[in-house]
Amino acid sequence: MNFEETIAQLRALGSEQTRKTYQRHGSGPNVFGVSFASYGTLKKEFVGRGKDKTHAHAVARQLWATQNIDAQSLATMIADPQQLSEAEADSWAQDIHYHALADLFAGLVAQTSFAPTKVAQWTTAPDEGHQRIGYSLLSRLALDNKDLLNTYFEGYLPQMEATIHQAPNRAKEAINTAFISIGSRSEALRELAEQAADRIGEIVIDHGDTSCQTFDIRDYLSRVWTRKAKVAGQK
Repeated sequence: MNFEETIAQLRALGSEQTRKTYQRHGSGPNVFGVSFASYGTLKKEFVGRGKDKTHAHAVARQLWATQNIDAQSLATMIADPQQLSEAEADSWAQDIHYHALADLFAGLVAQTSFAPTKVAQWTTAPDEGHQRIGYSLLSRLALDNKDLLNTYFEGYLPQMEATIHQAPNRAKEAINTAFISIGSRSEALRELAEQAADRIGEIVIDHGDTSCQTFDIRDYLSRVWTRKAKVAGQK
């Protein structure tokens, strides 16, 4: 499937109801309203055994250049992390102003060798968009990267605790999630994350005209570790 065919598919798969939902969450007007189930179907055209990664990455670049939220979302799913350069990641990050797209993009960058470098740069950037990506990336690494030592994540906890209340709204939300992701990694990190949560106190996040709620760090981690214990007991 080439770029033109992919864009035509995205346009056809969009719905007014989903478009309004995305806009209510802050996507902006340049969006078709494609569901995540449809993204998954389109992704299979590009990603998998026998698929041409170079072609997929080329299409991803074309999709990203449209600045359409659905096209960019799909781009994060079909781009090849091995072909994504650090300079290209910086360029794409500069374009992101929608928190849901920031999270998808973080999932792509998490698969690159330069991910830890970008965490350090983006979490300390002055703007909300880069901070959102940086802390979402930190969350992805905490959940998925088994090679990084726990001390790497422990090192970010003081920074997160010191900045969360002053952080821009969507960055604050990502920091809150990062506490949970890090605390889900090990019992020792859980204890440190919960201690930080006690010192931080109530975290106020504006979710706009949506039904989203702010996760309580202690409560969420309790549920995570209860599930872990249950799974371990079934083995």
